[in-house]
Amino acid sequence: MATATCWQCGAHLSNIITPVSRREECSQCHSDIHACKMCAHYDGQNRTGCNEERAEFIVDKERANFCEYYALSSRAFDDTKLIKQRQAKAQLAALFGDEERDSERHDNHEQKHDDAINMSQNYTQEPLQSPHSETPAQAAERKLRELLNQ
Repeated sequence: MATATCWQCGAHLSNIITPVSRREECSQCHSDIHACKMCAHYDGQNRTGCNEERAEFIVDKERANFCEYYALSSRAFDDTKLIKQRQAKAQLAALFGDEERDSERHDNHEQKHDDAINMSQNYTQEPLQSPHSETPAQAAERKLRELLNQ
């Protein structure tokens, strides 16, 4: 059994059976684990994306593949992407006048998915009535509609 960190979301992956199955996925974000970005031979600076000279060229480095030289990497996660994502969300919140709270930044993916489904089901053409009880996404939509006079 091996442990690693997901290249996409940074979730701790434990009890991974080696050799890693092509169908193995992250339990948090469902990204493929048997992908180039989770391999110890992956090198984003390399022309082919791989330090293993005998490996076939893989076009999509984020999808599962049949590479025979795959070796699970424990250093696949790059937190600079996560930091940039948080900065972008903070800039959007500042743009629309919303305050971003720490508790909102650390919501799990399932809650965000449920909110998006509920918002799409409750979509109306009129502006929302109570600006204090709306989500940041609803506030942004309301402000955009006000700007566009719709």
